[in-house]
Amino acid sequence: MKAPKVSVIMPVYNGEKYLKEAIESILSQDFIDFEFIIINDGSTDKSDKIIHYYSDSRINIINNDKNIGLINTLNKAMGIALGEYIVRMDCDDISVENRISTQVKFMDSHPNIGASGSYYNLMLNGKKALADFPLNTSEIKSFMIFNCPIAHPSAIIRNSLIKKENIVYRAEYIHSEDYDFWSRISECADLANIPAVLLNYRVHSNQITGNPALLVNKNQSLDAIRSRHLKLINIVPTTDELIIHNLISDGRKAESDDQFLRSEAWLKKIMLENQKNEVLDKRYFEKIILERWLRLCFNYYGGRKGFQKFLHSDLNRSIKLPLKQRIEFFKNLYNSWKRKTIKK
Repeated sequence: MKAPKVSVIMPVYNGEKYLKEAIESILSQDFIDFEFIIINDGSTDKSDKIIHYYSDSRINIINNDKNIGLINTLNKAMGIALGEYIVRMDCDDISVENRISTQVKFMDSHPNIGASGSYYNLMLNGKKALADFPLNTSEIKSFMIFNCPIAHPSAIIRNSLIKKENIVYRAEYIHSEDYDFWSRISECADLANIPAVLLNYRVHSNQITGNPALLVNKNQSLDAIRSRHLKLINIVPTTDELIIHNLISDGRKAESDDQFLRSEAWLKKIMLENQKNEVLDKRYFEKIILERWLRLCFNYYGGRKGFQKFLHSDLNRSIKLPLKQRIEFFKNLYNSWKRKTIKK
């Protein structure tokens, strides 16, 4: 029997509230050559009943005997996936109708890409906001020092690559397993994002962001991944430096004048170290540094005063972006704020 072009993998654990919409968004895709692997990870609600309601021949239902967690379930699904590409799906999100066809076309025409994602609409309290991401592999590698560069449920992955390189989700990076996954793919292939909204991503209280008890493990994972990427530009951060780096990465407000000044000094340090070692593309890395610095200024001082602080800062003056790129930087920033873009 001919293998499908795509394997859609969707772990489910107590997802009854939004599961129907998630399943139907895949079954109604304008691309039809896929298998839909749904793994019920020991759900105790009505998830199993909802899954079995659908009789589509493309669905492959697997029931775990007990709850084994997201990481083990994802690895199990990838292990049985037959498709040339693996498409991730969460049981509380909605894929737009042309999601798979758009992603397959992109991956077919870019054989150097190991995995890619897309923009998405974030759904919260009945409202939507656009979340965008860096697009090309140079920008993504620069962005990865600060944050995860691909939205996990928007991803498509080249199956042959992860099997050849034995790349799986690792339990020691729990709650940041996708960040670690893209990090390791970036070591052997390019990454990308498609600048189109292909997913509606739902935010609700059951997620990690709404569960403070789970954030400890997530923060430990983030420390390890960010430290790994800083090491690539020859920086081994101290504990205090990592605290500052995490504040900048997470977009939080500095807690004091001293912390604000140390944040600027840290951004200068990593910029200069990369200039010395030329590991990351200078154009993209310094643009991302400017974006982080501008947010710090706005968060700490507010609108007009924050912008003035940014314009007259040593860090802004020391980054010599070409005039065309600087104009584009502010233009894109303005457009992002105008449409209420959510930055990672």
